[in-house]
Amino acid sequence: MSPLSPRKLFVKTLALFTVIRGYNIAMLILAQYMASLFIFNEGKNHLQILLDKNLNFIIIASALSAAAGYIINNFYDLEKDAISRPLQNYVERFVSQNFKLNVYLALNILALGIAFLVSWRVAVFFLVYQFMVWFYSHKVNKLVWFNNLYSVILMVFPFFALFLYYENFSTIIFFHAGFLLLLLLETDILKDLTTSTADAIYHYSTIPVIYGDRKTKKILTLLMILTATWSIFMWSDSGTGYMKYFFLFSAGLNLLLIFPLWNSHSKTTYKILHLIFKLLIGFGIFNMVFIDLNPLDLQRII
Repeated sequence: MSPLSPRKLFVKTLALFTVIRGYNIAMLILAQYMASLFIFNEGKNHLQILLDKNLNFIIIASALSAAAGYIINNFYDLEKDAISRPLQNYVERFVSQNFKLNVYLALNILALGIAFLVSWRVAVFFLVYQFMVWFYSHKVNKLVWFNNLYSVILMVFPFFALFLYYENFSTIIFFHAGFLLLLLLETDILKDLTTSTADAIYHYSTIPVIYGDRKTKKILTLLMILTATWSIFMWSDSGTGYMKYFFLFSAGLNLLLIFPLWNSHSKTTYKILHLIFKLLIGFGIFNMVFIDLNPLDLQRII
């Protein structure tokens, strides 16, 4: 077998990066480090946290398991993605289904091996996570309502590893988790609006396919009002430091985006709204750094 040319190697690498949703994996890694530094942290300095080998092993195992999850989801959704994501699907076809399965198994095994370096309990945790991801791709993603809730739980599941590792059960962490769950649920339902045509063809029982766009918009509107209310509550809590202004921005944005949601029936508009919510989540991750900067403490210093 002749070696791959640099051009083919680049295309295959790009294809694999697309399959594993490289952006999402990078954001997961960043979010876990930021959460460890500014939310779960109690007393340790930042360098101690970053040099904690067990934390690094947990985050690496999370990233590898999540990447494997995107691969198996892509494996099952290949035909549907040809309609809903034609450009990405074209790139992804440069890696074969057999290669995807081999990488999927390799990433899962490697993740379990790294998790075992922390403890056998952590390895069992990630084994359960990997099974849940496979079960979602194999069965759950075609079940109305349950697929959205299950998908969102899978997105935050790696953070439970940090939750258990730090044994930090403060109330503010639960409120941060609730806020993230609401944002992810909105984003997931918006994604279903953008792919409803392909979902209907391949018999995926998503909310837009079963209830139609109008009822889906009503559900999204309720979620956006609830998220805005939750954001106002987070804004009023002094425990969020200067991140409180992010929550105020989030409240305003959620209410503002209700108008384009109802004033358009275009898939392009839904894709733009979906992108805005993804960017909002990313913006929130970067804003975690401001939790350590508390306005009340600054006033005392001044």
